[in-house]
Amino acid sequence: MGNIRVAVAGVGNCCSSLVQGVYYYQNGGERLGLINGEVGGYGIDEIEFVAAFDVDRRKVGLDLSEAIFSEPNKVPRVAELSPLGVTVKMGAALDKLEYNAGVVDVAEEVETNISAVLKDVGADILLNLISGSALESSGFYAKAALEAGCALVNATPSPLVNGEWSGRFEEAGVPLVGDDLLDQIGATVVHIGLLEFLHERGVRVDESYQLDVGGGAESVNTLWKTRELKRDIKTSAVSDAVPYEFPLVSGSTDYVDFLGNSRDSFFWFKGRYFGGAPFTMDVKLNTADAPNAGAILLDVIRGVKIASDRGLGGAIAPICAYGFKRPPERYPLAEAYKLFKEFVEG
Repeated sequence: MGNIRVAVAGVGNCCSSLVQGVYYYQNGGERLGLINGEVGGYGIDEIEFVAAFDVDRRKVGLDLSEAIFSEPNKVPRVAELSPLGVTVKMGAALDKLEYNAGVVDVAEEVETNISAVLKDVGADILLNLISGSALESSGFYAKAALEAGCALVNATPSPLVNGEWSGRFEEAGVPLVGDDLLDQIGATVVHIGLLEFLHERGVRVDESYQLDVGGGAESVNTLWKTRELKRDIKTSAVSDAVPYEFPLVSGSTDYVDFLGNSRDSFFWFKGRYFGGAPFTMDVKLNTADAPNAGAILLDVIRGVKIASDRGLGGAIAPICAYGFKRPPERYPLAEAYKLFKEFVEG
């Protein structure tokens, strides 16, 4: 069926985990952690990385195999990589406020012609993995992908699928999926899953919250620049898990440097069950941020390639519903996965 040629914008922790994971599985690593070994005929072996963009001077100019381990990335090494022949090129640095925290050291280089690079390498898909607070830069990458006729996966909370870009990609016949990746076992999907479970068991939830404390660059940017946007997305995604309204809060609360790439998520539920008997429930979840994106991204990448193979354009609803917090239309978790499977199986 041919390879899936992937370009990446944002060589951060998620990129590091994804790249390492692909080559870990391709080189015989245990298949533990994959949701689907094969998606519509595409396995992991068909995925290859052909271009990468970043703005940090510690990454720009390096081979992708080196750049994924450069500061400020904090993902542990799980795979030994040979040089990939993919040099990280200077990307878009349009969101200046993002770098005030000193986490990113912006390179003093001229911005690359992104669309030209995507055309030159024959990229099928551009992954937008840049900081969630880089709203202008996300739009820049969307424009570049569209000009190159390259499908776009928007893992950030920037409103691309839910904004003007969806119609533009549809008109061009180019797939677009997003917005804001729904992690494999992240706080949002766990919160949704618990609420769906309680509702299905006849429990009435009266109040609930989910709050995060994390380290790493993404936690800094989420907290300081896009806190309200991110909280709105997470709360909206979770609130649809039950068919009634109740007091609900979901979002990040603080940045703790020494947590590195890990995140602590705290859940609280208050409600009533049989005969009005009251209950409360406290749950704590500790995860590593970056690997949480890997399994979903591998499914999404292959699903988007299938959409391209079929000549589809615009927002691909089944993939959006399965893999993202803010799809055009939401479904319960099990139904969204069923729709995804039906789509990729034709």
